[in-house]
Amino acid sequence: MMETSRRKFVGLSALLASSWATTPAWAFLEPGPAAAAPDAVYALVDHCLNTRYEALPPEVVAATRIQILDTVAVALPALDADGIRQLHAWSRETGGKGESLVLGTRTRLPAEKAARLNAAMAAALEFDDTYEPSLLHASCTIVPVALALAEQAAAGGRKVDGKELIAAVAAGTDAACRLSRAGSPGISPFIVGWDPTPMYGFLASSMVAARLMGLTREQAVSAVGLAYHQLSGNAQASVDGTHAKRLGSGFAAYGGILSARLARHGVLGSDRVLGGVKGLFRQYHGGKFDQEALLGGLGTRFLGVDIAPKPYPSCRGGHVAIDGALELVKAHDIRPDDVASVTIYSPPAEMMLLGAPIEKKRNPRSIVEAQFSNPWMVAAAIQDREVGLRHFSEAALKRADLRALAARMTTVEDKGLVRPDGGPGFVRLELRTRAGKTHEKLVRFAKGDPKNPMSPEEYRAKAFACTDAARMPRAQAGRLVARFMALEAEPDVASLVAALAIG
Repeated sequence: MMETSRRKFVGLSALLASSWATTPAWAFLEPGPAAAAPDAVYALVDHCLNTRYEALPPEVVAATRIQILDTVAVALPALDADGIRQLHAWSRETGGKGESLVLGTRTRLPAEKAARLNAAMAAALEFDDTYEPSLLHASCTIVPVALALAEQAAAGGRKVDGKELIAAVAAGTDAACRLSRAGSPGISPFIVGWDPTPMYGFLASSMVAARLMGLTREQAVSAVGLAYHQLSGNAQASVDGTHAKRLGSGFAAYGGILSARLARHGVLGSDRVLGGVKGLFRQYHGGKFDQEALLGGLGTRFLGVDIAPKPYPSCRGGHVAIDGALELVKAHDIRPDDVASVTIYSPPAEMMLLGAPIEKKRNPRSIVEAQFSNPWMVAAAIQDREVGLRHFSEAALKRADLRALAARMTTVEDKGLVRPDGGPGFVRLELRTRAGKTHEKLVRFAKGDPKNPMSPEEYRAKAFACTDAARMPRAQAGRLVARFMALEAEPDVASLVAALAIG
């Protein structure tokens, strides 16, 4: 039925187009045989619909378990954060059919509303993981969509088990990472001007939603086309440090589920999403894309294994500076009062996002601005010899010691620190003491990077830091961590989500 409807629609479009002979042909279709070639979106949709748990390599299963646990953990303390608090209140006020839970609560909302709120929560504290080659935060969109639709399925009498959740998240994450890496290869998305998280999140979340809602291949492609029509993701919110930065993943989660719902009811979306004359790679990347990055090893190589969990709740691009500062103060027993000045050398993208203008970065006015300030992050590392959730709070912004130390920071652009394989650049620190000594540190790969991984103990410590911040009893948190780490044994994901309720 869907294919018949599409043929009728295309035929009607061709008939109408024949009367527009004076309009340039490139405005409607690609010239020559390329117009008849299947769009690459079909390969990605097939991948997301058909990947089975049993086909996943063990390392992919292990990485996806951690990815899901990490995303849920970082969402839990964020319900009262600015931007999230208002979205929560508005979502409850407008209500709707109670299909899926707000994480950590007993509040039920329509699946797309719950996913929007949960995805925004997962991104809000800047503690969610990162696919470093393209600076994409895939998990904060993909995982909330999958959880919300697992609950929706349970409400309809169909259980989604842990194996199916792992497979859906692994495939959806892989698709998101491939899309983000394929566009404008070799150039930071923030230099191009896009925030890849909401941008590619719309497309990948629609694929995950299509799978968990049981859509056909044609319906799933239409869902991606409908999601493409909503796609957003400019980087201005990150540059300005506004609450909008927290909401992008939520918009993408909502849009992905809405698109799948509409496609299931027969609404058609474009099936030339990626390669069309106005498709993603031409419209958003000027025709610059890497086909190998998009489809190479599809089904055998899963990019989610390269996702880096964050040890600190701040922009991933600043973690190299935090690591460097911590290493310097511990190696040389440097105290805050010993510091005369610190110069932070960063590549252009990180300088734009984290280092300039310097007065704004030295004096963050909001938590989001602090999360995107290298001077603030380095000051926290030197002052307290750790960086955690408490350093990105209203109380922290009022701390005179942190502000005084941040005032001694200087930022300098250094093009030689660009990371050759893409992702967050390197950093070089020069710390000068009041006694006249200068200590230098070059950091290439932050903690959490596959080249500098976190340990299982560090994952657990982070999860408990988040559940403690959310005021979840430690015994409850311990049981939940154990269940997530054995996720494939869960017979019904909905019961696991229900067990997250606090109080």
